[in-house]
Amino acid sequence: MVHGDDQGLILPPRLAPHQVVIVPIFKTDEEGGCLRAAKKIREQLVKAEIRVKVDEREGQSPVSSLTTGKCAASLAYGDRARRTSPKASVVLARRDRPGKEGKSFVSRTVLPGRAAMLIEIQKALFDRALAFRGRTHSRPKNFDEFRQAVEVGFAQSYWCGDSKCEEQIKEATKATLRCIPIEQPSGTGSCISAANLEGDCYLW
Repeated sequence: MVHGDDQGLILPPRLAPHQVVIVPIFKTDEEGGCLRAAKKIREQLVKAEIRVKVDEREGQSPVSSLTTGKCAASLAYGDRARRTSPKASVVLARRDRPGKEGKSFVSRTVLPGRAAMLIEIQKALFDRALAFRGRTHSRPKNFDEFRQAVEVGFAQSYWCGDSKCEEQIKEATKATLRCIPIEQPSGTGSCISAANLEGDCYLW
C-alpha cells in the first residue's frame, strides 16, 4: 500500500477514525493524576475539532498505539516527558515521520494550535503517494512494454473487456486488473493484447 511502512498502516488525517491518540505513561502511584491530565488534553483538542482518543489499555507503548491506533499522530504524556523537558509535558509523534525526526516535545497549552500539523501530514502523504505513482506507473505502447512494466510496477493500458483476453494477459504476464481510473482519456483505444479491438483504459 502507498500509505504504509514496515510498522503498519499510515492513515491520512481526513480518513483516520482518530486523528490523535493520547498515550498516558505513568508509574503505578501516578496513574490517577496522569489519566486526568490526559483527558484534559483530550478536551482541549476536541474543542479544536480534532478527533481524539485516550489509549488507556495496559501494557501499550506509544509506538504500538501510534502504529496500530489508526491515527495520524500520538501524544505521550507522563513522568518521562516532564523529566526530559521540564517546560514541556507532552511528546508529540507524527505517524508519517518515523524515528526521532517525527518526535518533538511540546507544551500542553499550545497543543490546540498544532491542528495545522494535521494539514501538513495530509499534504505530505498526498505528495508521497503522488511521487510513488509517478515512479511505479507507466503507459506502455505495446505488449512487450506492458510485460516489462508490470514486472516492476503498474501499467495503465486499454483493454477490450473480453474475459478470455484478460485470462491470456494474466497467463502471459501474471498481471491482474486493479481498477478503472476515474479520469479516462477521451474516447477508447486499442486493446493492449488484442490490437484489433478497442476498450477503456484500465490499471494492471
